[in-house]
Amino acid sequence: MPRQPKPDKTAADILSDVGRALSDDTEDWQARLAHALNVGRSAIQQWRNGRLPFDANHGALDDLLALVTRREAELRAAKRELGTWLKRNRTPGTSA
Repeated sequence: MPRQPKPDKTAADILSDVGRALSDDTEDWQARLAHALNVGRSAIQQWRNGRLPFDANHGALDDLLALVTRREAELRAAKRELGTWLKRNRTPGTSA
């Protein structure tokens, strides 16, 4: 039997997935995302449940992409710094 294609995610699905990822899936991810996007928590909830219009053309998704891009750069820099520090400070022949 051929595989059925998965339905595309909605903009609200993407908002939820990315919001959770940015906040390590904590209980307060909606509040943290609202703060990062400079909107009220109720806006996040209303976008998610369809009470406010939210689609691919919504400006909050551009802001969300900018947040992800910045976080990605911060994590890359942190990884480099940690790796360099470990090489400089670990006793040869030991590992975690």
